[in-house]
Amino acid sequence: MFGRVIAEATAQSIVDDIAGRLGVSVNIMDERGVIIASSDRSRVGGAHGGALHVLSTGMPLSVTAKEARSLDGTRAGVNLPLWLNGNVVGVVGVRGEPREVGEIARAVARLAELMVMQEAFLGEAGWRHRVRQQIMEDLLAARLTEEGFHQRQQLAGCRVEAPYSLFALRHAPAAACTEPRDLYRLLEVDERSALVVADAAGVVWTVTGGPTSVALRYRLSGLCAAHPGTGVLDAGRVDDFGALTELTGQARFALRRRLVGEVRLADLELPVLLARLDPGVRVETAERVLGALSAELRNTLRAYFAHDCGAVEAAQALNVHRNTLAYRLGRVAELTGRDPRAFQDAVVLQIALHLAEIDQDQPPR
Repeated sequence: MFGRVIAEATAQSIVDDIAGRLGVSVNIMDERGVIIASSDRSRVGGAHGGALHVLSTGMPLSVTAKEARSLDGTRAGVNLPLWLNGNVVGVVGVRGEPREVGEIARAVARLAELMVMQEAFLGEAGWRHRVRQQIMEDLLAARLTEEGFHQRQQLAGCRVEAPYSLFALRHAPAAACTEPRDLYRLLEVDERSALVVADAAGVVWTVTGGPTSVALRYRLSGLCAAHPGTGVLDAGRVDDFGALTELTGQARFALRRRLVGEVRLADLELPVLLARLDPGVRVETAERVLGALSAELRNTLRAYFAHDCGAVEAAQALNVHRNTLAYRLGRVAELTGRDPRAFQDAVVLQIALHLAEIDQDQPPR
């Protein structure tokens, strides 16, 4: 089965690339437990006892040097199953004491996953892009270590060094990018010095290092100006990987609300805090405070608060007379029992608006 999923020559080329970049020995076994690709070419065609165990249980197997002596054709290392459509179709193994190669094995496991997916058929460029996707997915899910971050970059053929800058692009002409490299061309950044990945929701995440962020920020600003409705989140710049992980988490929460134009994460502290609340609490609170308001009245409130409760500026932004604005604010007070012209009531109404906007642009879950 495995031989029909990926050619042995392709598997060997990937093994050779990993060995060259990370300096580790890797084996790939088929559904029979036979080694079809290896850093040690003399082992190809031989049986792998650890792989047979993984194939029968569907579970990863870590083997120490002492344990390997009792397993035929097996050496110390970490062995992981390769899944396709719910079935184990092969095994990948990384040689070495588990405590020493564990993190590398996880990086290789991610690469092994892509080998049994359609992207593997795209050749080297395809699977390297898939590695970049896995880096970003794990960074967004807060399950990526600093060591894994740098090791996977080696596999992906890029090098992003601190200080890191993080950006997110939404509703951009990125939708027209059909190939991974199209995103790099769109943003005018070098594939070797940046990570650019579109997530399942269509948000384009970009991590850059050093001076690259300056030119990218200028390019993103130009995209916003040229394409109305495009949103750019400038999450900021940090000096280490731990801070990048925290920044990414905050950015994820920030993107649960509507994003149009250029927005700095530093200006969204309240929305980010509110996005961490239980979804049921968010919906119930927003509905309780704003439920009686029409879309027009809610939009009036947004403009009023966006202009620091300045009646003249808000009326101009809404293209209405000041008396019309005053009438609408009065209606808000009648319908909600909270007067937006009073400080305490304005705070409650603005928080409710933020709550109502969270998840507004998210795809169905």
